Amino acid sequence: MLKRDRTTTILLTGASGFIGKYLLDNLKEKYQIIAMARRSGTEAGVPFHPNVRWVQWDIGNKLNYSEVMGYLIGRGGVDIVIHLAGFYDFEYDDNPEYERTNINGTRNVLQLSQNIDAKHFIFASSLAACKFPYKDQYINESTLANADFAYARSKKKGEEMCKKFSKYFKCSVVRFAAVYSDWCEYGPLYQFLSTWLSGKWDSRILGGKGESAITYIHIHDLTQLIERLIEKFSKIPQYGVYHASPDGSTNHKELFANATRDFFGYPLKPQYLPKFMAYPGLVMKNLLGKLRLVSQPFEKFWMIKYIDLKLNVDSSSTRKTLSWEPTPRYHILRRLIYLLEKMKSHPNEWHLLNEAATKRDTSRPNLLIYEQLVANEDELLKAVEATIMSKENKERFLNYQLFTPKRIKIALSTLFNLLLASVRSSDRTLMQKYIGEIAMKRFTAGFEAKEMTDAIATFGEVITDTLLAKKDLGILKQEIYDYIGLTLQLAMDEVEDVFENMDKRISKEKLALLTKQRDKEREKEIKSLSAFYQEYNEKEQG
Repeated sequence: MLKRDRTTTILLTGASGFIGKYLLDNLKEKYQIIAMARRSGTEAGVPFHPNVRWVQWDIGNKLNYSEVMGYLIGRGGVDIVIHLAGFYDFEYDDNPEYERTNINGTRNVLQLSQNIDAKHFIFASSLAACKFPYKDQYINESTLANADFAYARSKKKGEEMCKKFSKYFKCSVVRFAAVYSDWCEYGPLYQFLSTWLSGKWDSRILGGKGESAITYIHIHDLTQLIERLIEKFSKIPQYGVYHASPDGSTNHKELFANATRDFFGYPLKPQYLPKFMAYPGLVMKNLLGKLRLVSQPFEKFWMIKYIDLKLNVDSSSTRKTLSWEPTPRYHILRRLIYLLEKMKSHPNEWHLLNEAATKRDTSRPNLLIYEQLVANEDELLKAVEATIMSKENKERFLNYQLFTPKRIKIALSTLFNLLLASVRSSDRTLMQKYIGEIAMKRFTAGFEAKEMTDAIATFGEVITDTLLAKKDLGILKQEIYDYIGLTLQLAMDEVEDVFENMDKRISKEKLALLTKQRDKEREKEIKSLSAFYQEYNEKEQG
């Protein structure tokens, strides 16, 4: 058994996503949170909080698995794992990310949870994993995840794995309805509202009879359900399925009537497009989109088969087990007026948030570059060292060539770790912050600015050339320039600024004493920054 402090510790995967950030904000005052995501906390825009630590890990990649596990065990393990991380798009095809992230990634997190002695695993599944029921029938918590498309199959596999792992710890599968906020942030709903309220030629068209229906849940109610699952730990079964959803469903006809009434002051009359006309209609919209006469449609051909189908839900078992109820004022038909008020009052922010939610970029080129840097660290540092210490560069790097072999290795390793931290977190300010202190140290040692900037330039050239020669990274030429070239250019600019201003600020003798005292401390700090986790410095945040 791992030793823990008295405060419950939660590992939250997918912490940088829409739901993850809301849940993190809701839980951080009560619990210790280890937030996990592919993005850094800085990149995700998550503010500092003393109860939050950030682990940057791509769960679909086994790289750093042992380090992540060691870090979590070193912190005493975790009590609860809330697994939100997953992939979804609206293309309906067999994207390899479903296998890599949703299946392999979930397996990795389940195995990690076992190794860190977790007691409760909460898995985010989806009501979309269930087939639409026959007319006037409902899906409930005992309904199988039996829908047959890539995303649904990946969630079904996740639920099956949870059931197997429930012999090690409690597993709670939560099937989410369509989750939205007062800013909307649910792609299809955003597209519906944008079309219906646009006044354009297709703004009144509803497919079929307007009966297409699913359930919606406000992020407030979802977070309350998750909290209730945490609080009810001792009373819930070893394995259970729960619905984060109100009962019934809400169809397009109802949404259209409420949205147009709340926006215009009166409900507009929709024009119904028979289902048999939907396919040629979508072909026409795609053609007009390609000709740039209209914007490309959000609708996909696979959506046509769901016209007028209803995903009716019965969540009575969840309500009874968890003593939880969706809040009436947060029902989608009542809450629409809040969404539309945000749309009217803050149109730019509204569209930015929702475009980001609709067109999620799941590729993380910075992590691919980071992984290659880590994998080839020895090779890269040896090549840089050989170049800087070569005879033909004796005049160019006069002071560096006076370094002992150990000292030059430490200097290059420190710069390399700074680059790793900047690439992984997509935060170039880390490089600027620390390179300034290194520049002060070189200034006191008698370096000229040009010698240091030439060394950084050489460092960048060797690394860039080596990476671009790798078969898998050739297509990332622009990204390598962005993450490495631009970062090191900022470093060189910072060095020149420091050297230009140092004579006016402090004597070389006094500066030498100050920098010497901080050398080992800073080397250790820089190395930790380049790792997969980011520990916030509370003093700097204060």
